[in-house]
Amino acid sequence: MNITKESTGKLTAEIKIQINEDDYNEPVSKTLKDYQRKANIPGFRPGKFPFSLIKKMYGKAVQAEEINKVLSDSLTKYITDNKLDIFGNPLPDKEKQKAIDFDTQKDFDFYFDIGIIPDFELILSDKIKVVYNKIIADDKTIDLQLKQICQQFGELTNPETSSEEDSVYGKIEELDQDGKIKEGGINNNSSILINKINPKKAREIFIGIKKNDFVDFNPFKAIGNFHDIAGLLNIDVKIAESLESDFRFTINEINHVKPASVDEKLFSKVYIEDNLKNEKELKNSIKADIEKSYTQESDFKFFLDTKNKLIEITNIPLPDDFLKKQMLEMNEKEIPDNELIDQYDKYAESMKWQLIENKLVKENKIEITEEEIKEHFKKLILSQMNIPQVDEKNTKFIDEIAGNMMKKEDEVRNVVNMLVVLKLVELFKSLLKLNNKNISMEDFIKLANK
Repeated sequence: MNITKESTGKLTAEIKIQINEDDYNEPVSKTLKDYQRKANIPGFRPGKFPFSLIKKMYGKAVQAEEINKVLSDSLTKYITDNKLDIFGNPLPDKEKQKAIDFDTQKDFDFYFDIGIIPDFELILSDKIKVVYNKIIADDKTIDLQLKQICQQFGELTNPETSSEEDSVYGKIEELDQDGKIKEGGINNNSSILINKINPKKAREIFIGIKKNDFVDFNPFKAIGNFHDIAGLLNIDVKIAESLESDFRFTINEINHVKPASVDEKLFSKVYIEDNLKNEKELKNSIKADIEKSYTQESDFKFFLDTKNKLIEITNIPLPDDFLKKQMLEMNEKEIPDNELIDQYDKYAESMKWQLIENKLVKENKIEITEEEIKEHFKKLILSQMNIPQVDEKNTKFIDEIAGNMMKKEDEVRNVVNMLVVLKLVELFKSLLKLNNKNISMEDFIKLANK
């Protein structure tokens, strides 16, 4: 075997691999003899089927398989041994590669194009300026949160007649085409929050009714969301999607929450560590809490802006022709010429960021440990299950679920990527010049949508 590399450009080269009969003959013979030993052909004792016939039947396929194996192994080894830092995988040169004839050929030449990753300089410093948009909670948002807190800690009552702010609990039964309760139809005991019903006409029929009254309604028209309908009726979402029936809701109970007053009694239940004394201090705590919850959005926007800035200011030459060829190879469908330029520009930008990110991770020794991944899964589980923290009762249970999630490669990969982004954000904050800018959530959304 002979392997050579010839430069074809500043960042491209061609690898030529010459495979001779000696490189594959021994494994081919060994495989064919194994076939002969295992062959179970009528009229022949096991292992006695003529080798010449085995070779005639399977020789070409085995030869092709072994040559491909030798080719793949030798190409990988050559790249590794010579420490070639390349884009993706080598691409076969279809123009130079001649058709193979296994009947007449014993020696084979293979040609591969490679794109070489360039060296480039990247220095993070306060000379690089990036805007950091800090989202500020407005009065409307704060007041809405205060209303929800008062509702959360309010007093539950059971009025005789329902109003728009109430929830009603009762039995839901499917109706037939004649408006009668359908025999063997869907039925369930559930509750509906009246002010969540849309449109207004569908909502109005639930207002002003009393215990033991009933209303006939269509869940799709009143609720619209198939997942919510499925939960209301305790059925599968797929069944909810095909559901057209009307239903009868018989009221068993009307629930009304009288909002808590903003006083010392409420202060003793919320933001306890802040030692609140009045409504103004409560609103300040709410404001701080909301703005803290906005940090993730601000950080991600900051990350994207910094990413674009670094791509813009970092001079990274690329082997464009090779990368275009690579992009075309990866696409299952052909890309029209009028779309190729636009798609390649995006592809090239993603390649540049990948190189920048790899350099940042390597030079700043950013690592994501197995423990960090598992801890993230635990926090995610606690959040989804609305559990404030792990205690003795649920430690084993949470660990078991997190352990199962750790076995899913795609989920682990997504978490690793996210944790890398979080560590890069902290790196950028510590080294770059941040132009801090206060912005409302409404304006932030407009900015992000751009």
